[in-house]
Amino acid sequence: MVKNKNYNKGILVRTCKKCKKIIDEKSLYDYCPECFKRIEEIFEKIEAYLKEYPGATAFEIEQETKVPYHVINNFVRDGRLIEIPNEYLNFECKRCGCLLLSAHHKYCPICRKELEKEMELAKMQLYKSMHHGNAKMHIRHGDTRRKKY
Repeated sequence: MVKNKNYNKGILVRTCKKCKKIIDEKSLYDYCPECFKRIEEIFEKIEAYLKEYPGATAFEIEQETKVPYHVINNFVRDGRLIEIPNEYLNFECKRCGCLLLSAHHKYCPICRKELEKEMELAKMQLYKSMHHGNAKMHIRHGDTRRKKY
């Protein structure tokens, strides 16, 4: 039995795997143009992440790109992504200790966001202390050009 083919008024027609719209029988893809475009955008997002972090796990890709795990597995099933098993990938977040399953990051996404917020807060506090009249006078040590009276 051929997938994505239905009978409509006795005529064999091909439908999009995702939205079930009728597509051209001679189409190269199993998706309508709109669904195909969305799928390609998602794949490009994953591809860009893998270029920056080669060898990332599906779990890590899901955490970082917000692409659901099952979508990543569909790309593996379709042969567009290759999953290389590695039983030695067990890294802990340096802050909370949760399992990362990635050698590319030292902190989990939650801790990274919290650290970024803390850094922004520290920058703001430093900026405020430098620009709000809290400067204090100090004597410059090591100045050998003193006037003698």
